[in-house]
Amino acid sequence: MLNLDNKIQYLKGIGPKRAQAFAKLGIENTGDLLTFFPIQYQDRTKIISIRDAYKQLQEGCLFVKVGKSYEKVLSNGLCILDVEIFDSTSMTYARFFRKKNQYSSMDIFALVRKAFEPKSFAYIYGDAKLERGGRFIAVNDYEIVQNENDKPLLFNKIIPIYPATEGLHQKFIRETVRSVVESSCELYPDVSSLIPDFKNIPKLTSSIAIQKIHYPNTLEDAENARRYFALQEFFILETALSLSRSNVKKNTKIQRYTIQKTLLPVFKNNLKFEFTKDQKKAIKDIFSDMQSVYPMNRMLTGDVGSGKTVVALSAILLAVENDYQAMIVAPTEILAEQHYLTISNMLSGLDVKTVLATSSTLKKKNEKEKILSGFESGDIKIAIGTHSLIEGRIKFKNLSLIIVDEQHRFGVMQKFAALDKARTPDILMMTATPIPRALAMTAYGEMDMTAIMQLPPGRTPVKTYSSNEQFAYTNTIKELKNGNQAYIVYPLINESDKFALKSAVQESEKLSQTWFKDFKVGLLHGKMKSSEKNEIMQKFKSKELNVLISTTVIEVGIDVSDATIMIIHHAERFGLSALHQLRGRIGRSAKQSYAYLIGTSNSETARKRLSIMTSTNNGFKIAEEDLKMRGPGELMGTTQHGFSEFKAGDLIKDADIIEFTKSFASKIVEDDPTFSKNENAILKKLMDKHFLNKTKLINIG
Repeated sequence: MLNLDNKIQYLKGIGPKRAQAFAKLGIENTGDLLTFFPIQYQDRTKIISIRDAYKQLQEGCLFVKVGKSYEKVLSNGLCILDVEIFDSTSMTYARFFRKKNQYSSMDIFALVRKAFEPKSFAYIYGDAKLERGGRFIAVNDYEIVQNENDKPLLFNKIIPIYPATEGLHQKFIRETVRSVVESSCELYPDVSSLIPDFKNIPKLTSSIAIQKIHYPNTLEDAENARRYFALQEFFILETALSLSRSNVKKNTKIQRYTIQKTLLPVFKNNLKFEFTKDQKKAIKDIFSDMQSVYPMNRMLTGDVGSGKTVVALSAILLAVENDYQAMIVAPTEILAEQHYLTISNMLSGLDVKTVLATSSTLKKKNEKEKILSGFESGDIKIAIGTHSLIEGRIKFKNLSLIIVDEQHRFGVMQKFAALDKARTPDILMMTATPIPRALAMTAYGEMDMTAIMQLPPGRTPVKTYSSNEQFAYTNTIKELKNGNQAYIVYPLINESDKFALKSAVQESEKLSQTWFKDFKVGLLHGKMKSSEKNEIMQKFKSKELNVLISTTVIEVGIDVSDATIMIIHHAERFGLSALHQLRGRIGRSAKQSYAYLIGTSNSETARKRLSIMTSTNNGFKIAEEDLKMRGPGELMGTTQHGFSEFKAGDLIKDADIIEFTKSFASKIVEDDPTFSKNENAILKKLMDKHFLNKTKLINIG
C-alpha cells in the first residue's frame, strides 16, 4: 500500500546503493521525493539560432542539422568529440568531453557518434563558447530526431534541474521523481482550505502545487506554485509557534519586580554618557516584560558596539533591587571576562556583589567553595561566566533573570541547563549578529524582539579596504607610531598541508622580525590556556603590546579603544557575519579606524563578499547578504530547530508570506487552542509531525 513514509529503497530501480546516495540529499521516503524540488530550471521553450547563441554567450536551446564528427586527444587522457551542426544562420561544433582510461580499448564516444548520425536533426541545450581554439557549443543535454518536423520529448518545455550527488545523474533523478509524483502526489496532506487568499498567488492544493513546481508550463507557473507551497509550509510553522507562545503565556511567574530606585538612579548618574533613544526603548521593553505576570522571553539584537551590555545591566539591577539574583552566560572566557570587567566598572560605588565564574576561576578549591556558597546563600547577586555556570553543582537561592549573550553559539541543551537554574526565569537573549526581519519572524517568532539600531555618539565609522599586504602594513605602522594598536587575524593557528593558507603562529614569528620589529607583538589563539589568553588580552588592553596577531578567538567581546587597525588575511575564507564581527573590534572610540581585507581568491563569491564589506558598515544589510549567501542554518544556528528544512519557502523572498501567515495562524490558535475542530485535524497532524519535539526548543531561541 502506498504511503508517504515508504522507504525509497523499495521503489522500482532504486535499491540499497542508490537509496544511500539519495540519503546524502536528505531523501529517505516517498514524501521526501515528492518535495525534492528543483534548484533551477532550463527553459527549453525558446529555440535560438547559432548566430544569436554567440551574440548572447549564454546557455540556450538550438535546433540543428548534424554533420561529420571529429575526435581529438588532449593531455592526461582527456578527449573531445566535435560534431558539425548547422542551421539557416551559421555552422559550429557541438563539443563533448570524455576521460579515457589508458588501459581500456573501449570507444568512449560510441554512443554519442551513434546518436549524432550525419543528416539527422538534434535539439541541443548548451553554452556557446568562444575560445582561442575556436568556437563550439559545450553540450549540456541533447535529443535526436530523424525528421525536421518530429516532436521532441525533452525539448519545447521547462526542464527541472535537481540537486545531484555521486551515483545519481539528472536523468535518473528526473525519472524517479516523475514516477513518484504520478503515483503518490495525491497523498500529500493539504491545508489550503484554511488559508485565506493572499496577494496574487493562485490558490492551489498541495498536490497541484507539487506537480507545477516539478513540471511547470512556464517559469511564472513554477514560481507561483513554489510560493503557494511555501505559504502552506510557513502557515504550519507559524501555527506551531503561535501555539507554543500561547502555552508559555499560561505559566505565571513567581518573581515580582517594582522599581525601588535604590540602585538604578545611582547607576544611571554614574554613567559618563546618556542612553541613546534605542537603548531607552530597549530598557522600557525589558522592564515592561519583567513587571508582567508572565516570564520574559525577549531577544535583544544590536550591531557591534551598540551598547547592549548597559541595557542588560539595567535589567540586572532591577532584579537585584528586588532581592533577586541574575546570571550572564557567555560562550567564551574572554567574552565573560570582558563582561565582568565592564560591569564591575559600571557598578563602581554600588554595593552589589558580582563574581566571574569560569573553568579558570573555579579551579581553585577554596575559591570555588566560596563562589558556590555565595550563590546558594544569595550573597552573590550577579554571576557572570561561561557554560561552567550552568553545571549541575551550581545552585542559586533566588535566581530570576538569565541573560545569554551571543546566544546562537550555545547548543539547545546548554540553554535548557541554564533555564533549570530557576523555576520561572525571565530570559533575555542577546546577539551582536543583526538578525534580518524574515529570519527573526521565523526562527524567533515566539520571542519578543528589540533591536538597537543606533550606535552611541562619538563613534567614527570604520573605513574598510580590499587591500594587499604592503598597503595594509605601511598604513598600520603609521597608526602604531601615533600610539594606536592593531589586530592581525588569520584563519588558521598553524600551517596545514591541506590548505595553502598563512597561519597565526608562523606569521607572528615573521612579522615580529620584519614589518613590526620596532613594536611589541603578541599572539592569541584558541588552543592557548585560558590563563594565557587572558594574560595576552590584559597586556594588549594596557598597551604593553602594540600588535595582536590572532585567530577568530577575538571575534566577540573584545573592547580596546586604542585599537584602530584590523587586518584580516584570507578574508574570503570568512563569512560576512564573521568579517563584520571582527571589524567590530575596532572603531570603539572617536578615532578613525581602518579595516584591511586581504584576499587570495578571485572567485565571484569572494569578490562579492569583499565588495559588500567595503561598501557598508550596516550590520543589518550585511546580515541580509550573509543570509542570501550562506543560508539561515549556518548564520544563526537555526539548523538545530529544523528551520533550514523548508522545501519551498525562502526566508528572503517570502518575508511577506511569513508576516501574513503569522497573523492568521494566531487567530486559529486563539479560536481553537486544542485543535479539536475537524477542519483543523490535518493541520494538527502536520504540526505534530514537523514540530512536536521542537516547540519546547523554539521557546528558548
